[in-house]
Amino acid sequence: MPGQNRPYIFICSVSDDLYGASPERSGASLPTPGGGKWLPVDSLKEIGDAAEGFDPSAADEDIANWGCHWFTSHGPCNIYWGPQGPPKHRAKS
Repeated sequence: MPGQNRPYIFICSVSDDLYGASPERSGASLPTPGGGKWLPVDSLKEIGDAAEGFDPSAADEDIANWGCHWFTSHGPCNIYWGPQGPPKHRAKS
């Protein structure tokens, strides 16, 4: 992972204010139920003021539980997994 164990950051191609974090360089763990793609960025600096919404503690927790993290410029947000819901084998009980 880049930096000091920080996840890779991505921009959602179909949203004006949705970002993802993944421990995987490819971003494969980020769900795409609404279509679109996750576009990699080199660092949080690349997303400008939206980086203020990135909460490292929330990202670490979501990545531990779900393998990825979503956030907006306003902070963490719920991950939309699609109609089937989250992958049950990864969720902590």
